[in-house]
This record gives sequence, structure tokens and C-alpha cells, in this order.
Amino acid sequence: MKILHLGDLHIGKKVNGYSMIEDQKYVFEQMYKLIEDKGIETVLIAGDIYDRSIPSEEATELLDQLLSNLINKYKVKVIAISGNHDSSTRLDFSSKILEKQGLYIVGEYKKLVNKVSIDEVDFYLMPYVDPTIIRRKYKDILEERDLKISTHDDTMKFLTDEIKKDMNTNKVNIALYHGFVVGGGDSAEEIEKEDSVKILSVGGKEAVKEDYFLDFDYTALGHLHGCRRVKSEKVRYSGSPIKYSFSEVNQDKKFLIIDISKDKLSIDDTNMIKQKYEMVELTGTLDEVMAADIPKDAYLKVILTEQTLDAMNKLRVKYSQVMELQINIATEKAIKRKYTSQEINKKNPVILFKELAESVGVILEENEGKVLEKVIDGLIGGRS
Repeated sequence: MKILHLGDLHIGKKVNGYSMIEDQKYVFEQMYKLIEDKGIETVLIAGDIYDRSIPSEEATELLDQLLSNLINKYKVKVIAISGNHDSSTRLDFSSKILEKQGLYIVGEYKKLVNKVSIDEVDFYLMPYVDPTIIRRKYKDILEERDLKISTHDDTMKFLTDEIKKDMNTNKVNIALYHGFVVGGGDSAEEIEKEDSVKILSVGGKEAVKEDYFLDFDYTALGHLHGCRRVKSEKVRYSGSPIKYSFSEVNQDKKFLIIDISKDKLSIDDTNMIKQKYEMVELTGTLDEVMAADIPKDAYLKVILTEQTLDAMNKLRVKYSQVMELQINIATEKAIKRKYTSQEINKKNPVILFKELAESVGVILEENEGKVLEKVIDGLIGGRS
């Protein structure tokens, strides 16, 4: 079976106020061509289908268009789970009716094992779920087995153990899961996570061991936005198809194709996704940034190393899509100046103000300094 593994579509997402709807349409057109060219039979979507639990009208229309094209026009089966950005209840709506059309979506855990069988392949669907929901919903089973669930790792061990009880090892078994999976010996803190990826649980309790998935022939993961394997070749993130933050600027976005049978697993991660607009980060003076050889319509983050009045408007004379602007001026001297509260009270306020101005790259000229002295003298005189 030839499978396209997708995840983290985030349909309807806005990045720094810019809608990604047109970018998503642009990527989906590439996907349709790939499905035809490569003979894809099944598409997996490993969560975060929408960017918000209550999607916009535009986002809903785009998902409807996407699924209609995949199922009706390109005749592929679609198997999807909800992610932490989705509303599990909304995605579950009409799911039983849609199965007859070849669309299988699981948003909520209405049963412990959610299996979809297509030909000789069994798909096990494990959408994102908070441990408290499983703990409450299956309280009697947990008490009967004397099991305690407090973390995502506890939850996934419980759910995968349940699956493995009746898993047919003579068939191809594929898992779909949305969460943060860590390989043996890896540190969860050291794994690259993008700025646009929400933390699932505070205190480092969001990580799930890869070990629970090693009995599956392939595991399609969603949540992290880079296309990567965990530790095993058969446990993988497809990544998001679009760059959704500047922390993803150096990531190559790819369509991940899996060709699988019981005695074969072939993974093709060479299908690059062209972005509608490049995402670029520039650092330097205003002149240096303005002279950069980049597309004028790139999604741009600028870090200026000098104080510049009306910088954003000056940048937009050349660049049409400046998403972020930061001023980052070296303040080594200012950092070294450390005064106690008593020392500050004794310090000449004019000097303090000048030091503050210098720390953000503004040097007061002589006449400005004299005006400042008069203003401060007037304030101090009025107070006394």
C-alpha cells in the first residue's frame, strides 16, 4: 500500500496576523499532483487538522474542499485523528456516515481501541488526549487493574497495551498518534521544538517513550513540525507542510510517502514542498537589510542592529510582507553598569538618562543634553 503521511496542516492558521489560507491552497495543489504521479492509495493526517478548536468559515471551507478532492476526485482513503489544536468533538461529527465514503476520523476516545481495516492493513488511531480524560473515562478498568495514569506516557502505555492484546501480527499494523515521542536515551529537553508547537503538559511530563510503538510496522506521528524520524526508521513525524514560525525557517518541508507491505517498508522523504512565499530572517543595519538579495514578497523577520526612526515603514517601501521587526542593539557597556538603589539615588539624573539612551543606541547631542538638563532641573526644582 502506498501511503501519504501528513500532519499539522493547521488549516486557518495566521502567522503574525497574516492568513495562511492561500499558502495552504498552494501546497494542497502540489499534493494532488503528487498523489496522481505516485499512485497514492491512502492519506494519513496525524492531527492538528485545524489550527483552532473553533475554526473560521474559510478554514472549514478549505478542509471540506481538501477532503472532497481527496476522496471524490483522487479516489484515496483518508484516515485522520485530532491533535491538541483541534476540537475532538467537532471532528467526530458525522464520522460514522463519512466512513462509507472512505473518510475515517477519530477525535474522541469513545472506545479504547480505534481500528480501521483496509485490505491487509490495520490502522490504529490514537488522537491527542489529555491523561485526565482517560483517567476519568476508564476509571473502573484502571482501578480493576490497579493502574495509575497521570502523564501522557502512562496514557500511551495503557492504550498501546490494549491494542497489542488483539493485534494481528500477520497483517500490516500502522499506528497514528499525535504527541511528543522521544527515543530511548534521548533527552526531551534537547529535542528541537518549534515556536508554533504548543506544550502539551508543564514540567516535562508531555514526553512519550518510542518503545510503545516499536511493535507496529509503521507509526505516523503528528505534533512536531520538522520532517524527521524519532529513533527508529519506522516511527516518524511528517512535519507541517508549511513554515508556521521563524523557528522553522531552515526546515525543508516534505511530503512523506510510505510504501509498505508485511515484508517491505520503503520511505520516500525526497518530495520537497515549495512554499508560496519564502520565509527569511535578516539581521543588520537598515542599509544592509534593504540591500539584501531576497524576494520582495518574502515573509520577513528583521532584526535591526541600530536605532532607526519609522523603521517598519521604511522596510515596507521595499518588502511587502514584513512579519516581525526587532531592535537588537549591543549594550555591553550598559549591562556592565550595575547600580544599587542607593547608588541610583545619588547618581546625577542627567547622566542616568544619557546612559539609558545610549543603551538603546541613542546618543544625545550637546544641544539635546542642555535641553534635558533644563527639563530635569525644572522638575527637581518644582518638586522641592
